[in-house]
Amino acid sequence: MFEKWISIGDIHSNFNNLSKIMRKIEEFPLHKLIFLGDYLEDHGKNLGDVLDTFISIERPAVFLKGNHEEEFLNFYSKYGTDKIKRGKILNYFGIGLDHIDWLKNNLVYSYENDTAFFSHAGIDDRKSLREQTKYDLLNSAFKENLDHITSKFIIQGHIIMGSVKCFGNHWFVDTGCGLGGHLSALVFPELKIISCNN
Repeated sequence: MFEKWISIGDIHSNFNNLSKIMRKIEEFPLHKLIFLGDYLEDHGKNLGDVLDTFISIERPAVFLKGNHEEEFLNFYSKYGTDKIKRGKILNYFGIGLDHIDWLKNNLVYSYENDTAFFSHAGIDDRKSLREQTKYDLLNSAFKENLDHITSKFIIQGHIIMGSVKCFGNHWFVDTGCGLGGHLSALVFPELKIISCNN
């Protein structure tokens, strides 16, 4: 039997929108949750609350790494053993060492099941799924049908759309949450779109 899933778009530290979506997806208790990355925003507000929500999830869930998490973890690790600078970073983002450990240990670049391939930024349209690099999965910008690569759905965030959009087998679930838009999710196999503002 195929896996039921819900993919949730980029959150960008918007705990309010995340809370609304989490309430709405309770309607689908058997679906695996697949978060598409970019959980934090540069201002850092509410990141701790977002990560605490993730940590408390009791059903199967996948947490994809976005380019924001990649940049943040690289920035944090740059300070090595400088406890003062690292402490300032933690304070600014309102998180603790437990959150850093969680980010380091729970994020993946892609996830694939029988029906779909998920990554933060989709894929490079010139390569097979197996050939995709970390850079491709975090930064691709291809906005068209991808059925020349695979018959599976390609589900991504990263590129902001006014609403959840589909081009052939290629779905875009980032609707600008935390950047003036709202948070959306795509439910499969129902192909239902959930938004925090409807």
